[in-house]
Order: sequence, then C-alpha cells, then structure tokens
Amino acid sequence: MKLCLLAILFLAACSAPPTPIPPYSHTLVVAHRGGSALAPENTLGAFTNALQIGVDMVETDVHVSKDGELVIMHDPSVSTTTNGSGQIGDLLLADIKKLNAAAKFADAKWSPQEVPTLAQVLDTVKGKTGIQIEIKLTAGNARYPGIERKVVDQVNARGMADQVIVISFDFPTIKAIKAIDARIKTGALARADYLSSRGNNSEKIVEDVIATTGADYFMPTSGPVTEALVKAVHGRGIKIGTWTVNTAEEMRRLAGWGVDGITSDRPDELKKVLGR
Repeated sequence: MKLCLLAILFLAACSAPPTPIPPYSHTLVVAHRGGSALAPENTLGAFTNALQIGVDMVETDVHVSKDGELVIMHDPSVSTTTNGSGQIGDLLLADIKKLNAAAKFADAKWSPQEVPTLAQVLDTVKGKTGIQIEIKLTAGNARYPGIERKVVDQVNARGMADQVIVISFDFPTIKAIKAIDARIKTGALARADYLSSRGNNSEKIVEDVIATTGADYFMPTSGPVTEALVKAVHGRGIKIGTWTVNTAEEMRRLAGWGVDGITSDRPDELKKVLGR
C-alpha cells in the first residue's frame, strides 16, 4: 500500500506544471550614475537614494585628478555638473572637493553635494548592491596613465571583486583590467556606430567584441539592440546589458528579449515595469 501511495505521489509531482518564473525576473536593475533623473548624478546622495530604491547595481564613471586620485564624474570637465570649471586631469582633488556637484541639478530640494572619490562610492555600496565602474578617457580621448591598476587596487582593498563590473568604451582598457585581475568581470560598451559599422550583423558583432576584449558582458546602447543580438550574445556564453533606457515600453521590450541588465536614469520606474 505504501509503495502504491509513493508511486501516485511521484507521478503527481512529475505531471505537475513547473513553478512559473516571474516575468522579467532575470533582468538586473542598474541605476545610471546613481539614477540621474532622481538625484544629482554621481553623488553620494544619488547612490544612497538608489540603495533605498533597492537596485541590483549602480553605475558610475571614474577619471583621475592631477594628483592621481580617482574622481567620480561623467564628463572630463567639472563644468557640466558643478559650479566650477576646468578638466579633472588638471585639477587637484582638494580643489575638486570644494565644488558643488548638485549645482546644475534641476530639483532645488537637493542640498549641495561634494564630488566623491571612487573609494567613497565603493564604501557606500559595499555589501549592499553591485557596481558598474566605467573607466573614462580624458578630454582628448587619451587613457589616464595607470587608471586600471588604481581601480583594481581600490576594489581589491575592499574585497569587492565579486561585486564589480568594470566597463569602458575603450577596449584596450578592458583587456588591461583582465590582465591585472582576471577575477573582475568586465563589460564592453558600444555606441550605435559600432554596430552599424559591422552591418548590424549580430554574430559578427559578438565575435568581434569577444575577440577584441574578452569581456564578460557586451553593453551596447539600447536603440539598435534586437532579439537576434541578445540571442547571439547568449549563444557565445556571455551576457548583455544595455543603456540608457527610460521609457516603460523600451524596458518591457528589452527585458522580454532576455537582456541581463538594463541601465536607467529612472530605476524606480524600471522596478515597477519589471514587477518588483
């Protein structure tokens, strides 16, 4: 009798429909510059706000000051977001720290924000969320000498190698990161012209990215991303993230195709669209 009962239970379990996976459950929510539509971009206020929203990762940008410090800002000039002027590479960190990084933000409710260093941002998010670190170039599109080693050292000093993806449009930078520490995940950023120069041929695009960078992620701008490209990336055993996605329609389209990460200025809206 017990054997019959066990057999019935086994057959029932085998015939039961699998537990459905929640829609879009695989797609990471990435706060672009900390969520630049919600808070002054690339400030500790923005990253703290992103943590309160509950994102999977934050994204940030890093340059090098005149005295060799890793400075968090998107553009090489401080004039874009602060009340100062000049190139980051020509300014001392102490002088950059005197600027207000919220000076150009539209919402006046935000108090003045200091320009943070990479160390401050890493300390803010450690153990709370992942982080994508974009290594930037100078205003003249040159690499900051030694920036890759500086970034890796800051990450490893905090034991955060498993929390970080280092990304860049500059493919030699990505190769340099892997050469310094192969444990650290990397992402190859690409604009639309990179895809169009290869005839938007998904297989060729992915083949070239892997051969040139050895990256773990391919991260093209969202406009030219197709379902075929997503499948081609996954078919080669790497992942795909895309940016900067701020409309619900595009969020659904990309998540529906199975992209692994969506970077948005509105991570709060992205979470709603993904049903989280």
